Amino acid sequence: MENRKEASQGPALLGVSGARLRPNFYDLAIFILIAGVFAAVAHGARGMVAPVAWLASDPVTLDPANLPDYALRTTLRMFAAIAASLVFTFVVATLAAKSRRAELVILPALDILQSVPVLGFLTFTVVFFIGLFPQSQLGAECAAIFAIFTSQAWNMAFSFYQSLRTVPGDLDEAVRHFRLSPWLRFWRLEVPFAAPGLIWNTMMSMSGGWFFVVASEAITVGDTTIKLPGIGSWLALAIAQQDVSAVLMAVGTMAAVILAYDQLLFRPIVAWADKFRFEQTAAQQRPRSWVYDLWRRARLIRRVSTLIGALSARIAAVAPRRAPMPQQVAPAGAGRRADFAWSAVVLIAVAWALWRIVMFTDQTLTLDDVAEAVGLGFLTLLRVAVLIALASLVWVPIGVWIGLRPGIATRVQPIAQFLAAFPANVLFPIAVVAIVTWKLDPDIWLSPLMILGTQWYILFN
Repeated sequence: MENRKEASQGPALLGVSGARLRPNFYDLAIFILIAGVFAAVAHGARGMVAPVAWLASDPVTLDPANLPDYALRTTLRMFAAIAASLVFTFVVATLAAKSRRAELVILPALDILQSVPVLGFLTFTVVFFIGLFPQSQLGAECAAIFAIFTSQAWNMAFSFYQSLRTVPGDLDEAVRHFRLSPWLRFWRLEVPFAAPGLIWNTMMSMSGGWFFVVASEAITVGDTTIKLPGIGSWLALAIAQQDVSAVLMAVGTMAAVILAYDQLLFRPIVAWADKFRFEQTAAQQRPRSWVYDLWRRARLIRRVSTLIGALSARIAAVAPRRAPMPQQVAPAGAGRRADFAWSAVVLIAVAWALWRIVMFTDQTLTLDDVAEAVGLGFLTLLRVAVLIALASLVWVPIGVWIGLRPGIATRVQPIAQFLAAFPANVLFPIAVVAIVTWKLDPDIWLSPLMILGTQWYILFN
């Protein structure tokens, strides 16, 4: 009897009655969704670690029956790159926001890296990753994921850095009053405050990854081309064979995939993170999500998640709090000497890099080659600057109009997300045919293709 009594009191000790632990219909629906996601991930991951010889025996084809599997493989690469981008963002952006000396190096580096084309990274990363896993597809998969990562991480890092630098002073004062440790401060204040902006930039970065998926899935090493199964490889093959119906099927599949993860993942996260939005007045219309509503109505899953959250909070509370320390002001001379030493180290590193560049250029290029490269680079810069200005004139007023109307923004966001994900190389053959037919100047009329991706960053932000 005593054992039976103790067993019956088990849920009560957790603060949950037995009736509240009984699953309902919403628990079943959530369980089916989670089980389906895990099954899809397991199926796609099994193919990603298969022997590399399978790529030769089972090449990419335009068989419509393969398109769902290709879409799954591409989606897994996208989310693997997003996960890596989040880790990179939390580490690098936080370091830049917390350390003035690290900021001196990190911000210019991020600005340069986000300007490097995806193909520029592939030239030296493919051999490295394939060398790590020579007999497995995992090497090529890592190279593709890294290429997608380079189209996502920089935007997310800049967003998180900006949020950390603009934490309101009253919230910072409250954290200091409670003497939270740096770890708790990061997860209790800084990440929640940055969450709304980071989530929107993550969605935009996801679309940016789709924009470069063709280049990331068709990898060339020397004379060998590795085509990983995916929508990007399908599109590359369809364009090469001039198969318009296959291109349309790929675009339709992309639309379905984007709509699926927008409804199943991003829209619930946006609805959940809205409570972290720092506003002086209450929003007239809150974002809604049927998946988030389903989760909130589930009985068992919500109780279990609440229990896990409570346990995590207790574990985090065990972390030592900062003891009140007397204010100590470091000598001004010591701080200036440290800043001077760090600046000297950075300048020496930059000078050494410039010297290596000059030596390499002197050995491999002539003066005419350098002048031609600089001149062409200036023309590219001029095109980019003009197109950015024109795109800003068009999309900034539209973005302001949409942003001031939350109801319209909710309906427009999935459409803009799909348009941002639309691969530009699908339009390249159409542009070439139009230029040749009407005898237009390619130096002018090919330039708008450069802005197809950037304009959506302007609209979203």
